[in-house]
Amino acid sequence: MIKVEDVTVAYNGHKIIENINLELKPGLHIVLGKNGSGKSTLLKTIAGLIKPMKGRVFINGRDVHKTPRKEAVKLVGYAWQNPYAGFVETTVKDELEFTSKVTGVSLNNEIVEILVPKYLMNRNPFTLSGGEAKKVSMASILALDQPVWLLDEPFDYLDSDGVESVIKVINYGIEKNKTIVVASANLAYLHMLDADQVLVLSRGEVVFRGLINDLNNSVLRDLGIPSKIMMCG
Repeated sequence: MIKVEDVTVAYNGHKIIENINLELKPGLHIVLGKNGSGKSTLLKTIAGLIKPMKGRVFINGRDVHKTPRKEAVKLVGYAWQNPYAGFVETTVKDELEFTSKVTGVSLNNEIVEILVPKYLMNRNPFTLSGGEAKKVSMASILALDQPVWLLDEPFDYLDSDGVESVIKVINYGIEKNKTIVVASANLAYLHMLDADQVLVLSRGEVVFRGLINDLNNSVLRDLGIPSKIMMCG
């Protein structure tokens, strides 16, 4: 379970997210918002990568910002929007094993097999296409099999096969009773997911909580989010 208590994050005096309060139970939660709305900042704060100026974040009762990083990454996995951002090794195989070596946690090979074809294992991750890199990056984090997964724009760069793989791994996580948060700037592919809740961020504040079907197209357009009509037409 994720509990966000009155969290505010600011850069150079400018508030990126403000007074966020959330309780996210196991299941799938979608965070919508246009670029700059605070989605990535919220996910990174939940992951313990950004320290809030005010408020606290708890993962299964533990304050993530007071938990050593080696332990925090066993609680929550943050899959980067930029797939190349976290690469440190020279082969995909070594990249997948890197976090396992650092944390002492064995990889869940089911997750790796869903996302990463075997023929990529000896490739240099920096030579992969965007879609290939996205799946490898995601697998290198999620294969630690944390109870909480945070997926930042997980469908960026992907072709249809890649989208299918990511949906499959999300459904796998749901079946395993994980708490999964997907951040997105639009509704593309989200209709293929069975979300328990949708949150909409605007200027760092939560302005909607409910189901995708409850979102009004005119409201989405006002918030800078491609509407369901636009996505279908």
